[in-house]
Amino acid sequence: MNGPETGGDARLPLPDLDTTLPNGLRVVLCSAPVVPLVEIRLTVPYAATGPGEVALRQLLAGLLLQGTAHRDADAFDTALATHGAALTAVADAHRFTVTGHTLADSLPAVLALLAETVLTPRLTEDVVAPERARLARRIELSSHQPAAVAQQALLRRRYGDEAAARRSPDPQLAAACTPDDLAELHERHLGAAGAQLVLVGDLRPEDALAAVTDVFGAWRTGAQDDVPQAPPPFTGGPMLWVDRPGAVQSMIRLATPALPRTDPGYPALHLAQLVFGGSFASRLVAHLREEKGYAYQLGSGMESLPGASTLMIEADSAAEHTAPALAVIRGELERMAAEPPSEAEVDAARSYATGSIATAMSSPASLASGLANLLHIGVGADWLHGWGPMLDGVPHEAVTEAAKRFFRPGGFTGVVVADASAVAPLRRGAGSAELDF
Repeated sequence: MNGPETGGDARLPLPDLDTTLPNGLRVVLCSAPVVPLVEIRLTVPYAATGPGEVALRQLLAGLLLQGTAHRDADAFDTALATHGAALTAVADAHRFTVTGHTLADSLPAVLALLAETVLTPRLTEDVVAPERARLARRIELSSHQPAAVAQQALLRRRYGDEAAARRSPDPQLAAACTPDDLAELHERHLGAAGAQLVLVGDLRPEDALAAVTDVFGAWRTGAQDDVPQAPPPFTGGPMLWVDRPGAVQSMIRLATPALPRTDPGYPALHLAQLVFGGSFASRLVAHLREEKGYAYQLGSGMESLPGASTLMIEADSAAEHTAPALAVIRGELERMAAEPPSEAEVDAARSYATGSIATAMSSPASLASGLANLLHIGVGADWLHGWGPMLDGVPHEAVTEAAKRFFRPGGFTGVVVADASAVAPLRRGAGSAELDF
């Protein structure tokens, strides 16, 4: 990969071009001629509104690539295939995302197809009806999956019922959505203001920008204030136990407010969480899985959203190990203050963080996705390139301070999804002091 460099890991190039069109579309281009392909990532953020309305955005995303005002789904798919291109579209509580790739020589034509479907999707009843039924059924089925149950419970525990509902799709809303509703939604949320287009691959930046400007320059600006809002603050507190009768495994999910990636203290916190549970050599993995055998899937990590981050701890265990697993997690949290990360642990975490990001971002596809995600949460396009130097500059004392500040058991809240009848006797035997964070 080429591109201008200013130190750090040479495998992570800086973007060659980062500019914003007059209509508000931010365009980030990075030349990475590994193979004759260009990766495409278009992100359109929006504000979460009414309860369950995420389903409407998911429905619109599902229809974006099923034809346009000028061609039906078969003609659109044929046009993409002719250029060796593929596109997919999804939506969550914060943004629409279109992901894809194309042969390098076909980039202008595929950008034109992308603009066509984003600006003029086919929203007729014959197209909407089958997708509407599929989405409603998919939401209904997925809502009963253990991971979804745990996620929804944790959202409620952190933010309350109303805020959680704004982040969760409602299958009934999807089933009742009409083409007129979708047309209004498209007009309200799919504008260029705040949108980001990332192109990474075998491209010439000046030519790529000209192609983007040609097809997206007329995209309407849209609502200037339709941007994701930082989630409300939450505090630590007792665990929420969610009964899942018959479950043979328990899902433990813990969370505490953390620092956003734009905060100068974020690198130190990241190193601390790697020592705690964010790597295979971490304290939590060594104690909970390798030594005790209480969990087969676990770890810690940072969940980043625009304007906020959350430190997460996850563990899946057999029902009979739920209470002792929680006791171990609490003990390891307490040990982060009593026995802060040593210099050797911090150095190992630093090496792991630097190497893993370079490896993870080594392909054009992963680099494009990484850049798109980072732009969405509000950091600069050069953040990845500067990550190594930022980590190198973190003193051991800063990691110690982060460990003491953010790993207090009382700062966490969380949920346990488990079979209450199997876990209740173990909870009584363990004692509440070991279980309530």
